[in-house]
Amino acid sequence: MSWHRATALLALVVAAAGCGGSRTRVSRDTSGAACMRLSSERQVRGQTLCEDVFTCIRPPGGLVDRIGLRRLALCSGAGGPVVLFLPGMHMNGELASTDARYDLRLYLAQAGIRAWSLDYRTHNVPANATQEQLAALSTWSRTVFLQDADWAAAFVRGADPGPLYLAGFSYGAGLAYALASSGDQPIAGLIIIDGVPSGSDRTEGGGSAIDVAGSRLPYADRERLLRAVIASPNGPSPVGGYATAGAALADIVYTSPAFGGQGGLSAARNGVSDVRVLAQLLDTEDRWWPGAASSGAATGGPSRRLPVIAFASGNMGPGWSAQVRDGAKQFGGDKATVRDVPLHGHLDLLVGRLAASEVYEPTRRWLTTGK
Repeated sequence: MSWHRATALLALVVAAAGCGGSRTRVSRDTSGAACMRLSSERQVRGQTLCEDVFTCIRPPGGLVDRIGLRRLALCSGAGGPVVLFLPGMHMNGELASTDARYDLRLYLAQAGIRAWSLDYRTHNVPANATQEQLAALSTWSRTVFLQDADWAAAFVRGADPGPLYLAGFSYGAGLAYALASSGDQPIAGLIIIDGVPSGSDRTEGGGSAIDVAGSRLPYADRERLLRAVIASPNGPSPVGGYATAGAALADIVYTSPAFGGQGGLSAARNGVSDVRVLAQLLDTEDRWWPGAASSGAATGGPSRRLPVIAFASGNMGPGWSAQVRDGAKQFGGDKATVRDVPLHGHLDLLVGRLAASEVYEPTRRWLTTGK
C-alpha cells in the first residue's frame, strides 16, 4: 500500500498473528480502526517538511481510547529508512520545538528519513479530568500500550514502504524491545535512548493515575513555572526560594529524587540543556499516566539478533549505563552500538545542547550507513 493510498483510507485492519517460545506475546485485535488525518507543512533548515497527523480509534472505542500518529518527511520525496518513535512516560508525539537541533524527528526528516511518532492514549485525557474519567486508566496496562504500539507499527509499515526501525525513549524503549521480542513485526533495527527491555520508568507518584507534577510541585504551580521559563528564563520565579524562573526549573529537575538527585533527570543547571528548550519539552507532557502501565508480562528475549544503537545518560550512574548496555547486547549481540553520554541527564539526550551531535547525528549515520 503506497503512502498516498494509505492517507486516503479511513480504516486499516491488522491481521492476527501468533508467537511463542520465550518471546513477548502481543495479542493483536482484528478490529478495524477509523482514523482522521490533518496535514500541514513546515520549514526546517531550508527544507519543506510535510507533516501528517492521524487520530485513530482503538478498542474499546471510548472517548479517550484514541492514539495519534505523526509523520514528518520531505515534501519533495523521501526514501530509505522509516523510523517510528515511541516516547517515554507522560510523553507524546507533539513537537516541542521547531528547531531540528532539539528534536530527533525533525533532524531525521530534514535529512531525508521518514520519521513517525506515537501519541499514547494518555494524550486524550484532559489535565482537569474527573476521578470518574481517571478511572478508565486503571485498565491501561503495559499490554494495552504494547498492543497500541504494535498496531501503530503495522499502520506505518502499510503507509510507508521501506525498512522499519523502532526508536524508543525510556518507557518507549521497553515497548520497542517488546515488539522486537514478539517477532511479529519485520523490524529492521532498534534505536534505544536511555531505556531498557523492562521498560520501567522512574516516578515520584503512584496509584491508578500518576500526576506528572509528582510530589514536589503541585500541577498548577508546575504549569506556571514552565510558562514563566518559556516566556523569560531570567524573569522572576513563581516558585519561592529562587531568583529566576530558569534557576527554579533547572534546580528542581537537577535534584529530582526519582532520578538520583544529581542531574539524573536533567543537567540544565550545569548548562547541558537550555532551560527554555527543556521547559518547552516538559510543557508538552500529558498530566496523567496509568499506574497499570508498568504492569504486565515481562519482555522476553529477542526472536532474532537485530541491529541496535543505544544511548545511555551518564548522570544516571554506572549501574544504569550497564543496564542500557546489557539490554542492547541482549538484542543486538556483540555488534550492538552503545554510546555513553557523560554529564547528561535523561532528558538531555533528547533536548541537550549537544543532542544533535551526540545522539541525532550518530543515529542518522547509523541508519544510512550502518556505522
